[in-house]
Amino acid sequence: MTNKTEKKGKKRWLLFILAPMALIVIAVITVLVTSIRIALPTQGAPIARYSDPKAALLVIDVQNDTTDNTALYGDTTRFVEKVNEAIAIAEANDMEIIYIKNEYDGDPLVSLLAQGRYQQGTAGVELDDRLKTVNANIFSKSQGDSFATAAFEEYLIARSVDTLYIVGADAANCVYSTAMGGMNRNYAVNVISDAIITISDDAMGQVLTQYEKDGIAIKTLQELGQDE
Repeated sequence: MTNKTEKKGKKRWLLFILAPMALIVIAVITVLVTSIRIALPTQGAPIARYSDPKAALLVIDVQNDTTDNTALYGDTTRFVEKVNEAIAIAEANDMEIIYIKNEYDGDPLVSLLAQGRYQQGTAGVELDDRLKTVNANIFSKSQGDSFATAAFEEYLIARSVDTLYIVGADAANCVYSTAMGGMNRNYAVNVISDAIITISDDAMGQVLTQYEKDGIAIKTLQELGQDE
């Protein structure tokens, strides 16, 4: 009788220990899956060959929760100036100019991963006041890849865009994911190296190396629009 009681007691203690561990494992897996889902570039149908193809400048995540994050990026004044320079060049070359911003709808797990930033309805999701805004072509996304937003992809197709120039933040995350989303659909993708930002010069070097490996063209502001 004593042995049976001891065995039952051990089982209870085992369950008491394992149950929280199982919950922790499930939580970790859920976080990882969500992180991967948000970060992964999307797949899509290859674009058509247009008779009169256009180019577009994509301005990614130049919004308050990005540019005010001095702990991550430091002073972003110069960065915003470079983005504005890119917009002015694109405007002078009659390119489509499209603004894209992160905007999350309150999913608690996504909010946790975003550290409370980019929440729908907050000032943080709005475009930086210093940003040159030349139109109302603004799209919101809830993943790194802008192509996850159907309206954005439809806009490009409706205007026969086959060439993308990308500026904005973060070079290692949303800029990269969007560039790869474009590559996956056979767009000609160019990233403007002096109008993107990431956490450090070392990180930027690694990112640019990865761009080259993936076939993403790296251009400077001086080169922007020269092919148009």
